[in-house]
Amino acid sequence: MFSYRILKIVVRRPTVFSRYKSSLGLWNHDITTNIKLDIEKYWAKEILCNKIGNKDTYYVLPMFPYPSGNLHMGHVRVYSISDTIARFQELEGKNVIHPIGWDAFGLPAENAAIERNTLPHIWTDTNISAMKEQLVQLGFKFDWNREISTCDPKYYKWTQYIFLKLFENGLAYQCKAKVNWDPIDQTVLADEQVDDSGCSWRSGVKVEEKILTQWFIKTTKYAKHLYEGLNSKSLDNWKDIINLQKHWIGECNGVVVNFHMNVSNKQRGFDVWSPDPYKFIHGQCIIMKKDNIIIKDMTLDDIQNLRCFNSITKREMLVFVADNINYPEGRDVYIACPSIDSEDYKLCLSLNIPIAKTNDKIVDKISENERAIDLAQKNNCGGYFVSSKLKDWLISRQRFWGTPIPIIHCPNCGIVPVPYEDLPVVLPEISTQETRVSKLTSFKSWQNCKCPKCSSDATRESDTMDTFVDSSWYYYRFLDPNNDKKPFDKEKLMGVTPVNCYIGGKEHAVLHLYYTRFMSYFLHSLGLTPTQEPFKKLLVQGMIMGQSYKTKNTGKYLPPENVEKIGNEYKERETGEPVLVQWEKMSKSKYNGENPERLLSTYGCDTTRLLILADVPPATSRRWSDTTLPGVLNFQHRLWITIRDFLMHKQNVELSTKNILSEKEFKEYENKLWNSRNYFIATATYHFKYTHKLSVGISRLQSLTNVLRNNIPPQIIANSKEYEKSLASLIIMLSIITPHFGCELWAGMRSAPNRICDNADGIDWNQEVVQQRWPIVDESYPLSLQCKVDGADRCDLKIEANKLNSLDLDRVLQIVIEEKGVAERIKHGILRTKYELYPNCRAILHIFTNRKAKNKLQLEKEKETFSSQA
Repeated sequence: MFSYRILKIVVRRPTVFSRYKSSLGLWNHDITTNIKLDIEKYWAKEILCNKIGNKDTYYVLPMFPYPSGNLHMGHVRVYSISDTIARFQELEGKNVIHPIGWDAFGLPAENAAIERNTLPHIWTDTNISAMKEQLVQLGFKFDWNREISTCDPKYYKWTQYIFLKLFENGLAYQCKAKVNWDPIDQTVLADEQVDDSGCSWRSGVKVEEKILTQWFIKTTKYAKHLYEGLNSKSLDNWKDIINLQKHWIGECNGVVVNFHMNVSNKQRGFDVWSPDPYKFIHGQCIIMKKDNIIIKDMTLDDIQNLRCFNSITKREMLVFVADNINYPEGRDVYIACPSIDSEDYKLCLSLNIPIAKTNDKIVDKISENERAIDLAQKNNCGGYFVSSKLKDWLISRQRFWGTPIPIIHCPNCGIVPVPYEDLPVVLPEISTQETRVSKLTSFKSWQNCKCPKCSSDATRESDTMDTFVDSSWYYYRFLDPNNDKKPFDKEKLMGVTPVNCYIGGKEHAVLHLYYTRFMSYFLHSLGLTPTQEPFKKLLVQGMIMGQSYKTKNTGKYLPPENVEKIGNEYKERETGEPVLVQWEKMSKSKYNGENPERLLSTYGCDTTRLLILADVPPATSRRWSDTTLPGVLNFQHRLWITIRDFLMHKQNVELSTKNILSEKEFKEYENKLWNSRNYFIATATYHFKYTHKLSVGISRLQSLTNVLRNNIPPQIIANSKEYEKSLASLIIMLSIITPHFGCELWAGMRSAPNRICDNADGIDWNQEVVQQRWPIVDESYPLSLQCKVDGADRCDLKIEANKLNSLDLDRVLQIVIEEKGVAERIKHGILRTKYELYPNCRAILHIFTNRKAKNKLQLEKEKETFSSQA
């Protein structure tokens, strides 16, 4: 342990007026939690100051939270990630948009309010206030001027507006359907909200099947566009999310057409899917499952005389009922064309379905497929490609706390949209005596209204919208949050969308992302947005996992204090029963959660942020444990004493007058520091900017700290420009993760006498660290040009930064093919290339050869030979 009591450090404060604050001047003390908390309080305002950029706008957006009352560790992680990226982009000179809001409607708030005998809006507002305070306490630099809340009528007015646009375009419709009913939450759930065990995503109870009239959004009409859009080069770093989305949408290898059937003197519609559209013209019968919703309650006589109306041919078709055929996945209707399809011919024979005689003319299936699709689209009855398994989005929810669906039901006019000028349809006010009310049907005075068309007595729609509707377009509203004329102004989106970096949990990478992409495509089709895709880059974070304990026999979860470790086994303290230990998603019910408040009060927000980012990259699940804390605390301690040493040696007059080191030795240290500074700036920038592996970027900062602390003579610390520039660069880069701590370190460094660096070195001592420019490598520093041939590393060349930044693909190719390791591998010819330039960081050239293609072809031939022999 070093002692610094001999030389007292004098913090010299500037004698002239300046725009910056001095440090707290506590460098003689070892860093403690109390000092960290004092630092955070002292610099709280400065770290939130805006830095006006002179470059393009950068839109970084974390998924907005549900206001549950307190932040959990998942919140801390996602907003630590987004804040770090936002601060990095700001130091790079971008005009950063980093907004926050509240996904405030939904069952959790309503149920919690009922349990606490309070009102949903009061419960929600209280939680928003509490969570907002915590977000500010953590030092997250959000643009609070853009704050929105989905339960605010000023917001959901425009959700209703968008619904009406969907309705106008035939994409919002109401029909009877088999639905998943949650008996606990008393509402329906979309198929996507039921897990593989048939349980509700929310309550965990087994869902029940019911037949109800519900509202749907015809997302399937956009299925092929959404599927093909995943191949767009504009999507950056989506990686496995593309596969998740494609799997969910399914291959769009069939067409849907809406048919009609007369049931109890009412026209009922149903969809027919087929991979062979020509069947919609030449098909002879429809086959249905017995439990199809349209025929489920029919008598035997009714079933024997079924007919339906083909919307394309305008003719009736016979309908037969059978369960023992192979229906397309997710479908219970099949259209058969025995006159053309031999398999359909066999099917009809097996089911004793009479086969009508035809003129036996040969049908051109390709042209007839096109004709069927064209007719369906002209008749507005379908004709769009979709997978057989994908269903439309069920948005009805039978609960109070949600966006009212802006529809009026009239006995004369039927379904009537609420006029745009009457929006928003506001939720009725609840009295304190009505805190347990959970449905809009309870408010008759609100529900009763006049028809906008004929003025007769009518009723409002009593279902509210699924909260996924609210969160399917909020990223556009953030850009124009106060617009009271329309959802947003397209001009405000120009040059800002798609969102540069969208950050959220992997659990939302299917449903939320699918609904969001659909809504963005729809709004673009109306000409309201400049682009189809809502997000350019996706940064999907893994879950925060906690260690849980549950008894082996009963599966009951136990608090950690009720468990003891005996040898290599865990036992329940009271009973001695064996206990299973595992890592699971944090949950109060599993006693494996971590309270951010404890971390904030025990270690401070900067340490908490550093701790949650330092161990693993954002995409990896984080196993939460305090065992990694010593490394983070030691890193901060080393930074603290590095500034202490810097101040001490700068104030030592002897070091500036005596040549303890020779000129050659001094130069060697300078060269070493020059190389280290440039190397760690290049690699840290690469990970903070491009890969977003923040933990790797932090490790580079730790390595640079080690360089500055390992065997550096006092004369170098006091007199070396390279040392000063390296230390300044380190603190600037650190400030995006620990802004308060960075401000104090910077202020300490700034207070030293005889500073060497200035504006020419990219450093402005008159500004706080959060107002500096992100450091870049020197132009003469040799960066890595890596070449991979068929995925394998073949050479790694060093080229000066200023030259590498200007190289194009052709020149790079010329350079690398002269390397022996590359030349030998491209003898079979180059199939294609891909060049990745990361300015001031590195470059990678990927070469794919004909040899790889030939090997693949040879492998396929071998498989064919093996199959024929078998």
